[in-house]
Amino acid sequence: MCLASSGRPFQLSIIDPFLSLFKGSWRRVLSVGVGASLCAVPVGQRSEPALSNESLIKRAASLVTDSTQTFLSQTTYALIESLTEYTKAVYTLASLHQRYTSLMNKLNSNEESAIWQVIIGARVQVKKLQDEYVKYEANWMRAVRISEMAAEAAYLAGADQASVTVRNHIQLVQTQIQETRVSLLLRQKPC
Repeated sequence: MCLASSGRPFQLSIIDPFLSLFKGSWRRVLSVGVGASLCAVPVGQRSEPALSNESLIKRAASLVTDSTQTFLSQTTYALIESLTEYTKAVYTLASLHQRYTSLMNKLNSNEESAIWQVIIGARVQVKKLQDEYVKYEANWMRAVRISEMAAEAAYLAGADQASVTVRNHIQLVQTQIQETRVSLLLRQKPC
């Protein structure tokens, strides 16, 4: 017997309109039958065996470490890209200044004004890229700290493999960032 939301059985006057459905097509009869059978399914029981609290915590810790690794990967990518763009812009600005100083005595006022407009535009671009780089670096450092906390939580929850994986990922991205910085310093040379 199905119960109404108030917890009492349906009254006969409520069921009467539904009985008229049996006079119609088989599709209507089938939908009423399926709806009636759903009332008989217990809501609070699971068909799979119960999981222990410990295994649920380990699973949750593993999910957290997976998410933090994704966050760390994305912030690493953004930081490397912004660092590369910022470094290129700085070296371009330095190159413009160097060219200006080498041509300073050979330019007329219109040419000098045009070069200064380019230099000012390059300075604005450097400042914009510097702000972006600082923002991504802060996000990346936050992602590293969150990943370290997730690794510790996974370890304490008994999800040792997840903890080791996150710690290895942290070391990998820190190495990537350091290598990118060194590479950009060595590769980029002002003209």
